[in-house]
Amino acid sequence: MTQCNSNFLAPNGFQLDIPGFSSVGFQVISANIPGISMGGPQQATPLNDFQLSGDKLEYESLTVRFLVDEDCTNYSFIHNWMVGITYPQQEGSWHKFAQAMRDRNFQDDSLDSIDMYLRILSSNFNTIFKCKFVEAHPVALSTLEFFTDQLDIQYLVAEATFKYVYFTLSDKNDKDLTL
Repeated sequence: MTQCNSNFLAPNGFQLDIPGFSSVGFQVISANIPGISMGGPQQATPLNDFQLSGDKLEYESLTVRFLVDEDCTNYSFIHNWMVGITYPQQEGSWHKFAQAMRDRNFQDDSLDSIDMYLRILSSNFNTIFKCKFVEAHPVALSTLEFFTDQLDIQYLVAEATFKYVYFTLSDKNDKDLTL
């Protein structure tokens, strides 16, 4: 018989890991395990139409909010990743980005999309389970808004949105929790 854990999951223990980019030091203040949905065809009948089960899953976006460091390193990393993928200024942008990553000892050659991990932590800050986002890449980066009309200092927060192929969950020992 499987024992059920009666402890509840706290929403404030998590850490974002982007392999190869640990030196960037994201100060993530919010992240989500995205929802999934399954569409399917409607079966028409003379009485009531009913929903048939679908054959494809649709994954929502991964959204991460993070504190921007004073040197803007973590914000510029996402910016450069997006520039590198899309070549908006010049054809060689991707090669510049790839070389910059190699200079940081990044080992993966497929820099356009990588596997990212959201580690969910216990109250003792130990990993309980991990969410692996397969072939993730940034698709949006928020505005940084500067202002002088605040009495208290509120540090800048940026939001990055990522798309990915799918995600999986695994426990602290890397045993799969999902298919």
